[in-house]
Amino acid sequence: MRADDSIFCWGTVVGHEARSLSGKFVSISSSGSYICGVRNNGEAICWGDYFGIPFAPPDGPFVSVSAGGEHACGVKTDATVICWGSNEYGESSPRGEKFASVSAGFAHTCGVKSKGNVICWGRDKFGQASPPDGEFTSVSASVLYTCGVRTDGTVECWGLDEYGQATPPEGEFISVSTGVTLPCGLRTDGAIECWGADGYDAASPPRGKFISISVGGYSCAVRTDGTLACWGKKSRP
Repeated sequence: MRADDSIFCWGTVVGHEARSLSGKFVSISSSGSYICGVRNNGEAICWGDYFGIPFAPPDGPFVSVSAGGEHACGVKTDATVICWGSNEYGESSPRGEKFASVSAGFAHTCGVKSKGNVICWGRDKFGQASPPDGEFTSVSASVLYTCGVRTDGTVECWGLDEYGQATPPEGEFISVSTGVTLPCGLRTDGAIECWGADGYDAASPPRGKFISISVGGYSCAVRTDGTLACWGKKSRP
């Protein structure tokens, strides 16, 4: 999202060029096959190629949205979560509780409740949907693992740890974003640190100070001056 709340997309989504939509947005989230966003009027909209299947979000109003592997979830203005798309493992069947945020993974979903504890639902073969106790400020669900930032700034991950993706470094973080086997975190000093699999230099972020980060097939982060930096596979915006 640009500073004026418009969006700009680049790259491909399941073999098709990603396209931008006009208008102002308050939230946007991309998956490997589609993109979802929340317009400033609270309407959720998804576009791209969702395996040839209609993928219309339910009625809002929403405050945020998260695109997962074959499902998406959004937080409504009353703090309830609603999901749509695949529900093979129960990933689109949230509990009827109040949430501050939600993150849709590949086949599981995790949300931070208003009191700070995390609950997850969906596939849990490797423990990716079994969060630890405690209070968190944010959570990011991936394919077979999940990471979250605790209220003290430390990052904790759970699930498959084949490449060290569930073993975060020590220190204080503002946020964390998870890729398939690579998470990256934004530290309180504005620096980015990544861990896990390092294919295509994905775990080698640029130096500098940043305000937000998003990890996927490649990673991008917004610098404090508003410019964008990307790294890893096909990293040019």
